[in-house]
Amino acid sequence: MKILYILLTSCFVLAALLTEAQNQPGSEFHIHKAKGPVVLDGALTEEDWLSSDVATGFFMNTPFDSIPPQKETEVRMTFDDHNLYLGLTAFDDNKEVLIQSLRRDFDFGNNDNIGFYVDTYNDRTNGFFFNVNPFGVQREGLMSSGGNDPGDYSSFWDNKWYTAAAQYDDRWVVEVAIPFKSIRYNNGIWNFNILRNDAKRNERSNWIETPLQYFPSAFAFSGKMIWDDPAPKPGMNISLIPYLSGSA
Repeated sequence: MKILYILLTSCFVLAALLTEAQNQPGSEFHIHKAKGPVVLDGALTEEDWLSSDVATGFFMNTPFDSIPPQKETEVRMTFDDHNLYLGLTAFDDNKEVLIQSLRRDFDFGNNDNIGFYVDTYNDRTNGFFFNVNPFGVQREGLMSSGGNDPGDYSSFWDNKWYTAAAQYDDRWVVEVAIPFKSIRYNNGIWNFNILRNDAKRNERSNWIETPLQYFPSAFAFSGKMIWDDPAPKPGMNISLIPYLSGSA
């Protein structure tokens, strides 16, 4: 009986350690409410962007994990009473970005893009993803079952959100506005990860270090979004749009 107790205790301790490793407790992003208007123009010049926390120091996931990517990525976030805002900066060189399609819901793997994968109920099970390429073209959908299998992603959910992109000599920048009325969420901690697909270098990197055998956007490896100012009270409105592919 004593041996069985020791074995069971060891299993519980091991499970707790694995959970702690996956939760990445040190990777927290503190989000603050914007003090002024955020204009979507592809230039992160507002004071709220300059004072925002910055998610950076990405880790490569593909083709090798746990090492820095060739080009860094920075993500800033803020919000107001209506929208969650993301400021995405993908450092690059002056070579042309790799884009195979300007159609909505483009193929992730064949296009340079950055994705925001968010679990708004803090259950590491279901959530949303929002991807954008260097021209501001959008791709969005739903995640289920933790997001570690291709079948856990559905792009048949389409919603109305807004982007503005700009390309510079050493980077491309996209500003994103996601209306709170477009998503369901709890007022509390959210889990999220940021994934960049650098198609021309055949690299995928994300904010939270994720082993190669896991999907880089899986919720098992995600950081925490801490609301230093409370998010707007969740509503019941879901703003849907028809499934259409557009060009930009």
